[in-house]
Amino acid sequence: MEITNTMQGIILEHFETDKQLQLTQFLTMVSLDNNEATELAIAKEFLLESSSDMDKRLALEYFFINHSYPELKYFIQVNQESSNSLNREMAKLYQLMLDLRNGKPVHEVRKYAQSVATFHPELTCLKYFLYIAIDVNVFNYDNIGYFLNKVQRKLCQIDNPLLITFFNIRMKTLLFIYYWKRNELILARKNAYEALQMPHHVKQKAQLHLDLALSYIYEDFESSLYHIEEAKYIATTLQDQHTLKKIEDFTYPFICANFGKVDGVTTNDPIESAHLEIVKGNTSLAKKILEELPISTPFTKYYLGLATKKQHFFIHSYQHFMEKRSDHFFARLPLRATEGLGI
Repeated sequence: MEITNTMQGIILEHFETDKQLQLTQFLTMVSLDNNEATELAIAKEFLLESSSDMDKRLALEYFFINHSYPELKYFIQVNQESSNSLNREMAKLYQLMLDLRNGKPVHEVRKYAQSVATFHPELTCLKYFLYIAIDVNVFNYDNIGYFLNKVQRKLCQIDNPLLITFFNIRMKTLLFIYYWKRNELILARKNAYEALQMPHHVKQKAQLHLDLALSYIYEDFESSLYHIEEAKYIATTLQDQHTLKKIEDFTYPFICANFGKVDGVTTNDPIESAHLEIVKGNTSLAKKILEELPISTPFTKYYLGLATKKQHFFIHSYQHFMEKRSDHFFARLPLRATEGLGI
């Protein structure tokens, strides 16, 4: 999103005054007259101009929770070159978070994480968040609660209110995932809705809505559809093509197929294409698609069970969800299928 000349003028005006605003004050001022999508664009320009060490550190978490990875990469470099040791150590942890997202082996990320100094509570919290990210990366959801308790105990030692807000956003989002995967949906949605009410992370809210849409697959098509539309609105506003493609190729067709509403629904994802064909009754075509895939997942095993009505596929899917992913929520899919088929 492009910012207007008026917005640019406001930013420059603040940097030309003797008493420059910190990011905390600037976001408060900007949020009064702008939506969150506009705030994200303005904050980016503000942070590019700011010379404050604190603002440069805050930029790391701000862009992380907004899934703004090019900006995060830029500010990692900025902080790596800082004369402030806290900024440099924080940059190391965010680089590891980015490395993990980009496919660096988990054991390497964990090894480097252990070498990062934690002489400040901000660093300690970030290291715990990194350990959580490592666990999520390998589907070890059960450990999320353990590390979040450690983060909670450290938050009171952090003296920047905006960073505490950012970390609380991260905690709420992670608590949603933790309870969702444990199939504790009341607690999961409570944390998700609380996160959605918090400011400064508009891009992440689209993903939260998509996950909430999935959380209703055993209950209500209209609730799922509502959250898809909310995510689509945010992604369209932000021109976030990655999220829009995820909606079009995965979330929307998956949910439609799950509820048996497939008229006019298409996808470029082969797995979900097979799912749609199963619902249409084209089980032979679905089976052919699934058997040609290079990697077997618990979802492909579940779909093979639907296509062939063979119990062993559902058993293997359930075991994969439970034993390899600690995912009690999606493990309900093969269980529901066996009950529906009377197996």
